[in-house]
Amino acid sequence: MQAQAMERVKAPAGTAAGVAAVVGAAALVVATVWFALADKGVTVSSPPQAAPDASPDDALRSYYHWFVTTLVQERWYTVIAMLGFLGVAAAAGVARGLFTSGHGLTSGHGPTSGHVARIGGGLVGAGAVAWIATEVGRLGGHGAVGQMATHANPIETVNSIAYTVDMISYAFLAAAFALIGAGLLMLASAGWRELSGQRAWVGCTALAGALGLAIAVAFADGAGDLTDVLEFAGGIVVLPLWLLWTGRVARVMPR
Repeated sequence: MQAQAMERVKAPAGTAAGVAAVVGAAALVVATVWFALADKGVTVSSPPQAAPDASPDDALRSYYHWFVTTLVQERWYTVIAMLGFLGVAAAAGVARGLFTSGHGLTSGHGPTSGHVARIGGGLVGAGAVAWIATEVGRLGGHGAVGQMATHANPIETVNSIAYTVDMISYAFLAAAFALIGAGLLMLASAGWRELSGQRAWVGCTALAGALGLAIAVAFADGAGDLTDVLEFAGGIVVLPLWLLWTGRVARVMPR
């Protein structure tokens, strides 16, 4: 009777983890592909080319009138990406539970694997929430820039505000990815010590963590093209794979 009750508790938990992983992975893939298509001028028009005799103000005004046309799609793929990062936060809690539910709580000198996993999972969750909060702020900032650009405000002021919004966002995104990367590496470290039967998942977790730190460095360094490449790799392959794998591990691990 007790074993049957435990199975009934385990099944919904495993199912919920699997659903969150699938939804989060799908959201990240969709958002990443949509962003890439928009960035390459496939789903939105390409930025206008300034006429040779256009003044700097006219060129900027033409650019920001185009920029306004991209905001609707930006809102949609960003909101979808937020759903993906909520999945990352949920998966971090699931991964942490592999240790705090009785796995890896060995005694000895220094922090146990369970303690490392708890901290790592918390960092990943905090990083995911920080990413979402940053993108909410950036959407608001871009919306304000669009309103100002279409209501006869000084275009140089509009351009300065847009630049400030993006630079602040990049700083917070660097911090968010640093938290995610460090947390995933801590989960991988704990898993290497304790989850000997899940070495492949540990390797995937370490790869995702290293990529998160690389994205953070790219944001901090202002390497725009490299940042786009790394984010594309993370959103289309690495993070979705980690999400799905974490959901699977949660279903097969004994409780």
